[in-house]
Amino acid sequence: MNTRTYIDNAQLNRAVSSKTLAGIRKTVINSLEYMNITFPCEISIKLVSPEEIRELNKTFRGIDEETDVLSFPSGEYSYGDDPQLKRNERLFLGDMAICVEIAYRQSYRGHSPRMELELLTAHSMLHLFGFDHRTKREEKAMFAKQNEILNMRKP
Repeated sequence: MNTRTYIDNAQLNRAVSSKTLAGIRKTVINSLEYMNITFPCEISIKLVSPEEIRELNKTFRGIDEETDVLSFPSGEYSYGDDPQLKRNERLFLGDMAICVEIAYRQSYRGHSPRMELELLTAHSMLHLFGFDHRTKREEKAMFAKQNEILNMRKP
């Protein structure tokens, strides 16, 4: 699979190790494999501060509060499509913004900040594929997929 994952660590609150960045990239790959995405694609991830995620949430969702992750599908792809790409072309799936500080807040014994960042990545990837959790039924299905993606990690 010829995938590019761009990660911009734009926040200064917490150090993000190369091992954590590799885990985020691997979660992107696992998500694509889980969803049987075989075409070349690109994903952009921005690691942000609580202030920036709040501003993005306010701007794009009209909600003036912090959140852990935001997903911005490109609109170029709907799950199940078979895009016809030219040679060396990649389909841009979308952007995600992940708040590192909130990932730290949501971590706990046995669930490290790295694991939380990987969880948020898997969650956001599913949003980029068009899944949502507005109803209990959608939430159950989406969270099951998210957990299956996370279970693809090597122990």
